[in-house]
Amino acid sequence: MFRLGWQVFRALLGDVVDPARARRAAWIAGAVAVVVLVVSVVTDRATGWAGSGGVRPVLTVSFVTIGALALVFACFPTARAAGPELRINGRQVRPDQQLSARSTVQPYLSRRQRPVAPEDRAIVLNDVPLLQRGLVWRLSRLTPLLVGLACGSAAVLVSGERQPLVFLWPFFYLFLLPDLVVRIGRAERARLAALAADPAPTTTEATP
Repeated sequence: MFRLGWQVFRALLGDVVDPARARRAAWIAGAVAVVVLVVSVVTDRATGWAGSGGVRPVLTVSFVTIGALALVFACFPTARAAGPELRINGRQVRPDQQLSARSTVQPYLSRRQRPVAPEDRAIVLNDVPLLQRGLVWRLSRLTPLLVGLACGSAAVLVSGERQPLVFLWPFFYLFLLPDLVVRIGRAERARLAALAADPAPTTTEATP
């Protein structure tokens, strides 16, 4: 499921994230990271806040710079504008809403695969793409945020913090990212099962 989810994530990322907005966020984040790098090096030479030795200050400043880059990037909106195709029950769904699948679809998203019933085929084909877009968007937003927080915690730990357990929590949240990829894969499995299922029979009124 992880491999399938990763393939879907790569295929949908360009449809969910606006490249122009992402480039602007990357340029601004890069500029901030350069400033943070210069300030960190200068202040470390003056105060030694990044730790002692030859390797520890380099690692600390590197983690701080990467963390600043990731956090600033995560602060800028990068999603594409919601179009009329993002609808469920006639209501427009924003691309950052991951809970867009109806309860009828939820059983097909579980760990164990099950065939899609003909009467649920149309609902699955409508809701699953919206769910995938939401999961892709959630993953694209959480990744830089959690990476930035983890780098900040790593900088504190490397610099010689005496209470390391306090700064370990961002690393636990990083385990959410593979789970999101797996959920995208399960959604794609349900979509493929719906495509392979027979459509619901159409009922026609008998004419006298």
